[in-house]
Amino acid sequence: MKTKMLICFALLIACGFGLFVFADDHEEEEMNKLVFSKETYKTMKVNNGGKISGVVKFEGEVPEKKKLAINKDPAVCGVVDKFDESLVVGENMALKNTIVYLMDITQGKDFDKDAKVELDQKECRFNPHVQIIPVGTALTVLNNDKATHNVHIFGTKKNGTSINKQQTRNRKRMKLAAAKGAEGPVEVKCDIHGWMKAWVAYVPHPYFAVTNEKGEFTLEDVPPGEYKLGYWHETCGNNNKEPVVVTVAAGGELKQDFTLKIKK
Repeated sequence: MKTKMLICFALLIACGFGLFVFADDHEEEEMNKLVFSKETYKTMKVNNGGKISGVVKFEGEVPEKKKLAINKDPAVCGVVDKFDESLVVGENMALKNTIVYLMDITQGKDFDKDAKVELDQKECRFNPHVQIIPVGTALTVLNNDKATHNVHIFGTKKNGTSINKQQTRNRKRMKLAAAKGAEGPVEVKCDIHGWMKAWVAYVPHPYFAVTNEKGEFTLEDVPPGEYKLGYWHETCGNNNKEPVVVTVAAGGELKQDFTLKIKK
């Protein structure tokens, strides 16, 4: 009897510990996401809006580029050497692929309706590595390789962003279902070519930017007011807990730079 009681007690402790671990993992996962306003975003005409621009730089010793092992379809995928893109640092420590955005804006301009939203697969690499996708806009995936890929987006089923579809070498364009709500960034992988990786973020408003090779970003036509300015980077994390508060003046231009380190 005592033995059974001890076993049950041990199982209860183990299950409780598992729940705590799961909760911690879930909390950490959520902290790796962007922060979206809970209020519904309303589009309006922005007159005399302001601009926020800046440069994101990396601080610390830049790790040596990690060359990726090509172990599938070498005739197509191995023509050009490929390197890990989770930390791309350019001249003057410029940090590429950082998302900079307004966390709490609830009204402003609409998305550019003519903008193309495409994810290319060329030489067995996703391009771009980090991409912003408006909620309600379908992502078109291109296949410019003479190889079959498998597009696996690790979103949620409820939001319609959990996608796992094969794209053969003969299917050059594949249009995916549009996201129902804001989410991300979520990981994109090719299950056939395991080194292929990218990130997509489904966003409710256009005040998002991804830094270029010079670390530059620009948010234009921002309605005058006070906002929380956030960032997200695959390797360097985010500032969800301590966003930068900025005040945008009518017709004004605000400079805001960031210096990021590898998150521990």
